[in-house]
Amino acid sequence: MSRKTWWRIGVPLAAAALLVAQLAWGNGPRREAAAVSRPGECGKGAARQVGEPGVSHDMVIGSYGSDNLPRMKGRPTFKVHLTVSPAPDRSLTLRTPLAGAVTVQVHAGRGGGLLAGARSLTARIDEQMYDASQAPPATGTVRVTEDDFLRLVVELPDGAICPGVTMADLISLDSGGNDAADLTVVTVVLVDRASGLRLEAQSGVV
Repeated sequence: MSRKTWWRIGVPLAAAALLVAQLAWGNGPRREAAAVSRPGECGKGAARQVGEPGVSHDMVIGSYGSDNLPRMKGRPTFKVHLTVSPAPDRSLTLRTPLAGAVTVQVHAGRGGGLLAGARSLTARIDEQMYDASQAPPATGTVRVTEDDFLRLVVELPDGAICPGVTMADLISLDSGGNDAADLTVVTVVLVDRASGLRLEAQSGVV
């Protein structure tokens, strides 16, 4: 399996199986309080494949899903974990948190319609993905290189999930979750207005 294929298929398969165990005990970011502007109509429109000319590919989706087991207290939340890692000859400078900079869409697999989505979300430092004391400051300017990559987390607000859609549906409409084509397609667009940088990432089979 090529590196590109692994990012698009292998990572989501692993994420669906392992995310709860990885994240359940972490301290996540606070919930988004802003009103939800959904990018699309529920149940309509298949995911578009990212990769238009002029769009940077320096961001990938590491994992996504719910971080609350049924037996745990509190409502489940859906989070997308991102890694920003520019090419060897490039560096990026970003100011965190990236407030209002992110759009997330979750589509059903096999060309299905929109299950959840929201614009103007905030990407925050994903502290639990760093070793102790190694995380960048939650607020401030961060220089990102191939070696000093940046881990971010985005949380979907409750209102982003379409009516009738369950948290399990946001992972896969196949309860077995063994076919990559059944996994949901998660698309993330990050636009840093300060620098004019636009990053896109996608998981799943389009």
